[in-house]
Amino acid sequence: MRTWVVTSLAEMAEVYAIRHEVFVEEQHLTRSVRDDPDDRYSVHVLGAVGGQTAGTGRITFYGDEAQIVWVAVRKPYRGRGVGRAIMEHLLRLARDQGSRIVTLNAQTHALTFYEALGFRPIGRRFFMSNIEHQYMAKEM
Repeated sequence: MRTWVVTSLAEMAEVYAIRHEVFVEEQHLTRSVRDDPDDRYSVHVLGAVGGQTAGTGRITFYGDEAQIVWVAVRKPYRGRGVGRAIMEHLLRLARDQGSRIVTLNAQTHALTFYEALGFRPIGRRFFMSNIEHQYMAKEM
């Protein structure tokens, strides 16, 4: 298992492929994973197992705050630590950038995953494209 920051167009194509697999084909959350204008000024991370790309996540910095989005792991690699490794990499980037707080919108089936990483729920749950979510934050 290894994770790294995306540095090429070919790697960005892998990010979009994983997002499409998980968020479009599997969850029907969105029609397009390429229409996010924040992609241009965010940091993207890929994770691989045995040389095969397995997951991705993105972090965007806003002053002393950061937001993590688009965390996705391909089905065959779930439960193997890929998501955790990606999140730990993203959190290291936040620490290195001096972020005071990191936020995310978690799908509710993944709440315990994010809580184990130190995130705490804030406010009420909400629905995004018919999938229940919870706003969460972690103080760095």
